[in-house]
Amino acid sequence: MPRLATIVTVVSDASLEIGIIQKALVNVIGTADQDIAQMLALMQNVADELMLDPPYRDEFGDGNWVCDAAGLVFKARPTLDDDLVMFDARLAINGLKYRFLKAKGLEYGEEQRDFVARQNKIAARNAPVIDMNDDVGRMQ
Repeated sequence: MPRLATIVTVVSDASLEIGIIQKALVNVIGTADQDIAQMLALMQNVADELMLDPPYRDEFGDGNWVCDAAGLVFKARPTLDDDLVMFDARLAINGLKYRFLKAKGLEYGEEQRDFVARQNKIAARNAPVIDMNDDVGRMQ
């Protein structure tokens, strides 16, 4: 089970890790800070990219990648600070860092590698196992 986090936690952790803030955020929805607002908008890009491939394509094929804190209402974009991001929190943070640095025209190669490596680990963990010995037409 992936570690889930709120949209505030994902944006806050990514912002802290790349050094654009010095203390954790309290809110991101409706913020006046342009960088934080941009990060919130870039989460949609991260989600769109993740939903192209398994396992997230299979889980969120309807495009709803966040849900309310109670886990009852699924949505295509966050509307409240305590909305939960339904994919792995570290993957969301890594993807957000790479997208933000890229959007700012800064070096993002290391962050992109971290994102892709985490994405591949999750995909491998969820990949079906094919038993090559179970092929009835296989020659012995």
